[in-house]
Amino acid sequence: MNPKKNYQRLLDKYLLNNCTAAEAEELFDHLKKDEAGRLLLKSLQSRFSEEINQPRAIDAELSDKIWQKLEVNINQSQAAKAYPFKRWISVAAAAIILFVAGLFFYTSKPHNYQLASRKERFKNDVAPGSNKATLTLANGTVMVLSQVKNGLLTKQGQTVVNKVNDGLLTYKASKSALAAVQYNTITTPRGGQYQVVLADGTAVWLNAMSSIKFPTAFTGNERDVEITGEAYFEVAKNKAKPFKVTANKVQVEVLGTHFNVNAYNDEETLKTTLLEGSVKLTADKSQVMLAPGQQGSFNRQAGNFKVAKADVEEAVAWKNGNFMFASEDIQSILRKVSRWYNVDIVYQDNAPKKAIWGTVSKFDNVSEVLKIIELTGVAHFEITGRRITVMK
Repeated sequence: MNPKKNYQRLLDKYLLNNCTAAEAEELFDHLKKDEAGRLLLKSLQSRFSEEINQPRAIDAELSDKIWQKLEVNINQSQAAKAYPFKRWISVAAAAIILFVAGLFFYTSKPHNYQLASRKERFKNDVAPGSNKATLTLANGTVMVLSQVKNGLLTKQGQTVVNKVNDGLLTYKASKSALAAVQYNTITTPRGGQYQVVLADGTAVWLNAMSSIKFPTAFTGNERDVEITGEAYFEVAKNKAKPFKVTANKVQVEVLGTHFNVNAYNDEETLKTTLLEGSVKLTADKSQVMLAPGQQGSFNRQAGNFKVAKADVEEAVAWKNGNFMFASEDIQSILRKVSRWYNVDIVYQDNAPKKAIWGTVSKFDNVSEVLKIIELTGVAHFEITGRRITVMK
């Protein structure tokens, strides 16, 4: 038998708890050269045992796709070793975990044979977002950044603004910048992202549907900016001037650190995830401190904070070019999809509640994200223009 087909057969049997001891040992021996894959299957075994009590046939197409993902993981073992397994970062690992988490749901419900083929449903594919934003100057002038050339863009007071490349602005203030403070605003649309280096050297990444309002030069005793949406900060250290980010009702105060703020208006909680340094979160009379690896969530309704251990990689996956879902519900995932791909989401039935896992490049077409979700069987999709319909 062809080795690939043989190991695919063993994987199918393993997922259905039908492997003999000898077959399981053979499969594990094959995966020993890839630690992430071996540990993954150990995790799958426990997850699968909890969810599946009776053998069921695995859809041939799904089985083949899972094996392809696993094969990628095996062939790219060096890349897999670069990350802790607990984060499940490789596409292969995440895709298989995602599949198993939804396998019971998928195999225990009847197929809808009236559903059009995936090729037909995804024929109107949508390209990913790109570096797009507008810059609003202190005098109200609006510049579409994708339409201006690289180089000197403008001068705001005693601060020079340059477009370094497609997707990055830099501000450089004169040391004698003591004139009246002027404010600029960078705004990204749906399907857009942008970076800016502020006058103090702080680097900011803006996600889709986000904005940052900031002074062209920091002349006072504090460095204050305001954001909407989501932004990642690498704050330049300056003990004499605390850096403060205001997002809705929450203020984040730091001296020099790396952190992510998710403050979209359509999310129930405002989340600040700390990667390096320390931050103080304040909202009304509530106040908490975060240590590296922690996430502070502010519940808008309750008006209080909750601090918990963070999945740091998941929190900043968007900045690093990925969608990463870690036990995330489909509505939350599709809100991200809507912002980045500039699409509207329509639910044909009530929104599914199942939490899923997965990761996929945000620079793939939207169909690749939808295919990952479809592997769970939680939902199916149809793309029509810039609308995605969610179906059972």
